[in-house]
Amino acid sequence: MYKLSSDRASPASHYDVVVIGSGYGAGVAASRLARMGYSVGILERGREYAPGQFPKSLSGATGEFQAELPWHRVGSRLGLFDLRVNRDISVMVGCGVGGTSLINGNVMLKPDRRILQDASWPRHIRDDADSLLQEGYRRAGRMLQPASYPQSAPALKKLDAFEIQAQAVGGPFSRPPINVTFTADPGGNPANVVQADCTLCGDCCSGCNVGAKNTVAMNYLPDALNHGAQLFPQSAVRHLERKANQWRVVFERIEGEDGGAAGGHHTVTADIVVLGAGTLGSTELLLRSGEAGLSLSSRVGHNFSGNGDVIAFGYNNDIPINGIGIGHPPQDGAEPVGPVIAGLLDLRGTDDPADGMVIQEGAIPSVLAPILPALMSGIGPMFGTDTDIGDYFVEAKRSWKSLIKGAYTGAVRNTQTFLVMAHDGGGGRMVLEDDRLRLHWPDAGDHPVFERISDTLHTATAATGGAYVDNPMWSEALGRNLVSVHPLGGCCMGADADTGVIDHKCRVFSAEGETHSGLYVCDGAALPHSLGVNPGLTISAVAERAMMLLAQDYGRRFDDQRNPDAPVRYAQPAV
Repeated sequence: MYKLSSDRASPASHYDVVVIGSGYGAGVAASRLARMGYSVGILERGREYAPGQFPKSLSGATGEFQAELPWHRVGSRLGLFDLRVNRDISVMVGCGVGGTSLINGNVMLKPDRRILQDASWPRHIRDDADSLLQEGYRRAGRMLQPASYPQSAPALKKLDAFEIQAQAVGGPFSRPPINVTFTADPGGNPANVVQADCTLCGDCCSGCNVGAKNTVAMNYLPDALNHGAQLFPQSAVRHLERKANQWRVVFERIEGEDGGAAGGHHTVTADIVVLGAGTLGSTELLLRSGEAGLSLSSRVGHNFSGNGDVIAFGYNNDIPINGIGIGHPPQDGAEPVGPVIAGLLDLRGTDDPADGMVIQEGAIPSVLAPILPALMSGIGPMFGTDTDIGDYFVEAKRSWKSLIKGAYTGAVRNTQTFLVMAHDGGGGRMVLEDDRLRLHWPDAGDHPVFERISDTLHTATAATGGAYVDNPMWSEALGRNLVSVHPLGGCCMGADADTGVIDHKCRVFSAEGETHSGLYVCDGAALPHSLGVNPGLTISAVAERAMMLLAQDYGRRFDDQRNPDAPVRYAQPAV
């Protein structure tokens, strides 16, 4: 069994460094600090999943679902799929060892260079965007190993259809780099993990049961363990305190299927603490720590961005798409779906970089296949706009075929999923209400970018004769609410405590304007501007940059080369 968590029952009483979280930023920090020779303890609120342990059925996925609703929460606190429902914008993140990398679309793109020159970034970031930050991108790419869907791989109908749609829109089509292993190295990846080849099942976003997806649990985290770090899942941090020149981290153990707390609060101390609990988690921890007395900038919680995210559909096209995952092992006779995202339409060549966007095609996980025919046949007519009304009866026949024979036939088989990233102004704010993180952003859905996205996707869908279906939550009837899977901000970088929560080195400001000794934020919460692309690569690069600067400040050294003497771990398929 592929296992990363420590055999110790609980953390030691003290570590040189405690890293909170295990996603892109946290994984980078844990790996690099362990390579510096520090003792590192990693606290992750979610559970650990090995390939083969992710949900494979609708009932299994339902059991992995948790939601924070305006009036109460539902589901286990250990659920893989963590939905935060708010009035203005809702957010989906991952919960588990590896963070949201477990359920994301794997795409690794750099933002438009002009975005990194925006005045919202500290001057030091703008000045070294082509030097130290670029070295951060290089190091992140070396560890994550993104690669485009190979030209020699089987043809994908969803990709072929998307190329037609891209031509109709008039933007450049390409195959973006994605964190997927298509040809595994039998000697292991840079962290000495032997992975498996992608089976093209399309289930990247419900958890890779093959071992081919290059999540943080396949690279940065095992690399940290190779250099002595210890990982403790199901450990939810409550807040931080500064005591006797050390950091006191207060956490609770989450046990049982219902995800209840066990045994009250526990503590561990550290000289250095890195918050990498994600945009929502790190912001919540600083807000709660501020309530407990920690001196912080008043900007904590401000400048939330959903990264201009839009999820929409081209329903019941005139050509097959094959955009529904087929599972592992695959459905009998099923055609390959491919990785969840294999195609990119890049529309960032605008005069104003804030007007740019990227569009990607997607795949819906196989665990949702049983409910898709009824769901799509309902929301298609209710929220969709038919771009090709001349073939009504043909389309109706395809819809009935899906209802009778399932999602791998008819209208659902011919449905394209669109994923869009753009720039939304970053006007949201996170606050604590009754000890729960809530997100407020009145009129977020009225930003003009969302109308431009809708018009563009309508044009794309018309090229293949489908019905364009906006995210139903964005309808006028439901209040123009948004959904984001790439939350950013809340602990943003700034020149000082009046403009940001952390400095360009990711060090946390006190209210007085000094930086706290040994307290860092390294995740999406640190980014002061939407990226307009999938943020995983930039989060990793900024964290790599912060760790290089930390090493300089503390007189430490480390490299990013593979350690051939490290133990080999096998993340092979489990059926």
